[in-house]
Amino acid sequence: MIFDYIHIILFGVGVLFFLLSLFLFSKLKGKSKWADKKINKIALKFEKDKLYLDKEIKRQNFLISEFKQSGATVSSDSNKLSNSTINEQSPEFIKLQKNIAENAISETEKQKFSDKNKKLWELSLAIHKEKEKIDEIKNEIEHRHNEVTKSINYAQRIQKALLPSEQVFQECPYDHFVLWKPRDIVSGDFYWLKQLEQHTVIVVADCTGHGVPGAFMSVLGISFLNDILSKGNIFKASEVLEKMRTLVKSSFHQNSTKKVKASDGMDMAICIINNETLELDFAGANNPLYIIRNNELTTLKATRSPIGSHPFEKSFESQAFSLLKDDQLYMFSDGFIDQFGGQRGRKFLKKNFQRLLLLITKERLPMEEEKEILSIAMKEWQGNKYRQIDDILILGLRI
Repeated sequence: MIFDYIHIILFGVGVLFFLLSLFLFSKLKGKSKWADKKINKIALKFEKDKLYLDKEIKRQNFLISEFKQSGATVSSDSNKLSNSTINEQSPEFIKLQKNIAENAISETEKQKFSDKNKKLWELSLAIHKEKEKIDEIKNEIEHRHNEVTKSINYAQRIQKALLPSEQVFQECPYDHFVLWKPRDIVSGDFYWLKQLEQHTVIVVADCTGHGVPGAFMSVLGISFLNDILSKGNIFKASEVLEKMRTLVKSSFHQNSTKKVKASDGMDMAICIINNETLELDFAGANNPLYIIRNNELTTLKATRSPIGSHPFEKSFESQAFSLLKDDQLYMFSDGFIDQFGGQRGRKFLKKNFQRLLLLITKERLPMEEEKEILSIAMKEWQGNKYRQIDDILILGLRI
């Protein structure tokens, strides 16, 4: 138990930093885009004003040139014209007044433009400094995010170490496959297998949530199963679920006498197979069991109640079933069935899952090939448009 709790503590390292990093990263990313957009807008405005100023300077140079030519003409003819000839009504004087007025307006416009350009430049510098600061913070957050991701990847290694090893599965007397696809790095779905004398005990569970929270629950679930069955005691399948419920409620301080708003726990299916008589004892907490024999599918229904507190809590019930050679058993979470995809973006649904299993078993393929077909079918269902929405777990067994 101490070993399991150490794993639980290791799972908790960095979780808060991970969530905070994701939040800050998304906020700063939006702010950085705003800064880039603002700078581009200022740069565009600056270019437009620059073009306007260049045109204005050319126009002023042209007017000054004309004024000089006009003045030169008046000077050359001054000996011929009397002082009265150049008066307020003369074309030269009127043109001179016009040039002076336009020049004055041009100087004012140039000053306004210069002031405006100065303000724009100061604003551009301020935004550039702010962008540099944002980039620095973003880089720091990305660094922390990478560090947390490394921690979560290590947590995945720990979670995989807690799952049944390949050696444990080699001791299983039945052909089998496990299709386990976490939505995130770590998973809230887990499987458990143990050989107890002449019995094979198999568990498939779907914990509340996915990712890090679901992984915490999965570690608890594995720890509780190890504790319940550590001494080699054989219980009825329903008794194992009842003991699991007691431990989960105790761990989360859940009180069934109070109104339950949300349940922390898991859905679970457990099979206890007598390897000598092939008698099956099954119990499910919201998770059923499919048995396919001679291309016919039989469903052993689960009790409609989770492992954990629930406003309508029910006692778990065991179901006995006599297995035959070549019977195939399928235990699963709801991730495959609830996955969106296809042309209309709908859920895969239970009926399509049953049809797919019947189609696969009809071919009498090795169990590992069945796993590959299921995996390909899900990829084709999702396509490139729909991301995985939940952890996926399917365990198949051939007697």
